[in-house]
Amino acid sequence: MAWDEWEQLKAGAAQRMLVDHLADSGGGGSSSPHAGSSYDLKASKGPWTKASSVAKDLQTVTNAGLTELKTAHEGVKGGTDGFSSTVALSEILPTWEKRLTSVRDECDRLRGALALTGRDFGEIDPAVADKVSGVHVGANRPDWAR
Repeated sequence: MAWDEWEQLKAGAAQRMLVDHLADSGGGGSSSPHAGSSYDLKASKGPWTKASSVAKDLQTVTNAGLTELKTAHEGVKGGTDGFSSTVALSEILPTWEKRLTSVRDECDRLRGALALTGRDFGEIDPAVADKVSGVHVGANRPDWAR
């Protein structure tokens, strides 16, 4: 394969990698690949890290609510035996414990996943961008590389 042909193939592949409908001046996608769009896909770790922090806060609050629920039910049976509300409270306690435990555990899972995504955007993506910027595509650089 001739060097010129290789350069053409690389340039063609680079053109196909354009992400269409990212941003235009009106805030929506464009029907034309070049109509008012800069094709700069920008991501940062900030929103992902913040979402991870919110998930951690929700986990903490849910865990505190779960503890409070258990503590509040400890003395219920002692002085209220025979009341129908006592029976009802005893029946619903396990379902609420199960629900709150599920919410707490899901918040913990999301916290980790969101933090990892933020780390990826903050560390891995810039490293890949540095490597890609070193790829020479000849004099006819695609729009996204300008």
